[in-house]
Amino acid sequence: MNNKIHPKCATNAICGSPKGRPCCSFSFLFGKGWVWCFFLFFSSCHKEAPIPAYIHIDKFSFSTNYSTEGSNSEKIIDAWIDVDGQPIGAFEMPCTVPVLFTGQHTVTVWPGIKENGISTTRIQYPFYNTYTQTVTLTPGSISTINPVTTYTSFSVFSFIDDFEGGATGFCDTALTDISMQIVSSPNIEMEGQCGGVVLTGNKSQYYGVTCTKFILPNTDPVFLEINYNCNAEFSVGIAAYDGLNNYLGQAIALNLRPTMDGWNKAYVKLNDAVASVGSAQYAIFFSMQKNNDPSYLYLDNVKLIH
Repeated sequence: MNNKIHPKCATNAICGSPKGRPCCSFSFLFGKGWVWCFFLFFSSCHKEAPIPAYIHIDKFSFSTNYSTEGSNSEKIIDAWIDVDGQPIGAFEMPCTVPVLFTGQHTVTVWPGIKENGISTTRIQYPFYNTYTQTVTLTPGSISTINPVTTYTSFSVFSFIDDFEGGATGFCDTALTDISMQIVSSPNIEMEGQCGGVVLTGNKSQYYGVTCTKFILPNTDPVFLEINYNCNAEFSVGIAAYDGLNNYLGQAIALNLRPTMDGWNKAYVKLNDAVASVGSAQYAIFFSMQKNNDPSYLYLDNVKLIH
């Protein structure tokens, strides 16, 4: 028997020829060598897909040195994964991710957050460390990773207020009708005491700034972490001062909506606000108008990091 591949099959052995015909004509299928053409046609159209291995991540564990970094409150939403330096993608946790790798590989995971609380601006948080682990990947099997993270060694904490002392770190301005108070109530507090503002009656506006002024970088990331609980919209932003402590103006970084289920956490990026009012020094401000009676705002674990 002649076992050579027919010329038609050798040139058109894909799912259909350039002219739209099968690689083998009807007459040739019933001639010598039809088995080879039949095999070539189907082997080229029905290749088996590789079986992936799977990486499973439930959540990140996060720890801090409380005396220098404050609370371990976090809202790490995503795992940004790569294998041997090849990016796989960002996945909301818990996640089970297919990867086409076999054997031992280096898996790196970055903690991901929602910048300004917005789902479309998900980023690797620059002040959390990555997690790396050598994992043996087996096709069809799930390898579970339990990543841990901490603040990076280069994180600078210019301001931390956990409201556990006798006073808040916020001062009144001429625009405010009320001062922020220390609140100690098991029905309200998140982690021990918190800061609170309640607008009721003739108290219609709150505007407070950090009592301390800060020098902030122009290009490096600058974030304000806050835990908050409110029933009215409030604003957070930058107040600018010159070198003699004269007020120059402000820029709102973010307006935050009422929380629907108690406490929430936000990572507020301040870079655009800082750039818009470029000056020698800055303070952080919070402001709120009375929309309900009462309108309340509770804050905890306020951290300025750059």
